[in-house]
Amino acid sequence: MKKVLLIGADGMLGGELKERLEKNYEVYGTTLETLDICDRDAVFAKVKEVNPYFIINCAAFTNVDACEVKEDLALAVNGTAVENIADSAKSVGATFIHISTDYVFPGNLPVDQIYTEDMQPAPVSAYGRTKLVGENNAKKAEKYYILRTAWLYGIRGKNFVKTMLNASKTRSEVTVVDDQHGSPTSTTTLCKIIEQIMEKEPEYGVYHSTNEGFTTWCQFTKKIYELAGIETKVIPLTSEQYKEMNPASSDRPKNSQLSKEKLKKIGIIPDNYEDALKEYLKEELQ
Repeated sequence: MKKVLLIGADGMLGGELKERLEKNYEVYGTTLETLDICDRDAVFAKVKEVNPYFIINCAAFTNVDACEVKEDLALAVNGTAVENIADSAKSVGATFIHISTDYVFPGNLPVDQIYTEDMQPAPVSAYGRTKLVGENNAKKAEKYYILRTAWLYGIRGKNFVKTMLNASKTRSEVTVVDDQHGSPTSTTTLCKIIEQIMEKEPEYGVYHSTNEGFTTWCQFTKKIYELAGIETKVIPLTSEQYKEMNPASSDRPKNSQLSKEKLKKIGIIPDNYEDALKEYLKEELQ
């Protein structure tokens, strides 16, 4: 059995991934309490102790608005710590799988176009900037897969789908941004992509890893309510209107549409976002 060091094993993605991987791998999970990834010596010691075949980093500072006021902390976790993991992976010859984000792009492409892996990143937010530093550091492992995902939700953590479901319990209408385009992605879909990357071990590099299909936050909310049988009305907002209502919020990419052609070329076909949402809601609404 190949050994896997899974960093962030108690998070929304890491928790589900750990459960799935334990069927086929010897998994060693770490949490914020058991490993400080900003402590270089501690990371090297843990990697030397486990001597894994794969190191998967699911740990990140993901609160986009908080990153704007705590960019130093976000840079430490999303950027510098990734260098610690990548260098330690290289030291034992491990393959490093790092989770990144659509936020490395500015999101200013026309909505009839989509981002491919070879397009130039140019983040517009502190979160995006710190995650791009992380991507560049992840490459120092030499044997690496950087998986860019987007609009992630799952059973284990706080996320947009749960927020909208909860809002519908107390409100007859909700307002949601309707000019930001992307692919809602379930943790289950991302776990399946990671598992297939581990099985196939394709060419090292960056892979866009989201559900198939594109929508907006507003249309996604309508789909959530439709599938859940909820009557709450969904009113569209522009990003500018949202910013006026929430002046401290970070700028979000208007276009987060990521091409999955590179994944498909290696035989990995992500589920459509509507199908993934249906599966998620079956479990969430039980």
